[in-house]
Amino acid sequence: MNNKEIEIKIKLDFSEYERLLDFFQKTAIYEGEKHQIDMYYSPVDEDYYDAGDRCLRIRTESSQSILSYKRIYNENSTVQYIEEYETIVSDFETLDKILKAIKFNCDMVVDKYRREFLTRDGYDIALDKVDKLGFFIEIENKNVEDTIEMRNQGLLNLIKKLELDLNARNSEGYSNMLYRVNRKV
Repeated sequence: MNNKEIEIKIKLDFSEYERLLDFFQKTAIYEGEKHQIDMYYSPVDEDYYDAGDRCLRIRTESSQSILSYKRIYNENSTVQYIEEYETIVSDFETLDKILKAIKFNCDMVVDKYRREFLTRDGYDIALDKVDKLGFFIEIENKNVEDTIEMRNQGLLNLIKKLELDLNARNSEGYSNMLYRVNRKV
């Protein structure tokens, strides 16, 4: 199993979101819409949000929960990737109690609606509406045959083709963004 995720996330305004939604509805395979609730955990004596390079999360959508650990490597470089490990959780409440027992607290909850597409050239597209944060596109290059550099370059080429502003790229996760928003309140 390849645990390296090669993706780009870009902040959008509403008109860009609508433009891209229309574009992908016409040119890509629609894979569905999801409502995801993500609960992020950090150790009591360490704040994952200060470093911003990793997260531990329980994602719930429909009646299924998934525990994930992610860590970003080589951030903002041509060899950036995210190492990711996931497993299905059969008992969310018990896992939450276990995490609290080993001194992990739920620091953040991200509420998101996601529309997913698959392009004809193999890119996974997620158009997200995130409560308190706005609109985003996440593009993932899953071509494991190519090098990390080639996969990152493919993402940059697609961003250019979609006429998106690479300056709006966001390398941090939604939880880190929401953490900063909540600190300002």
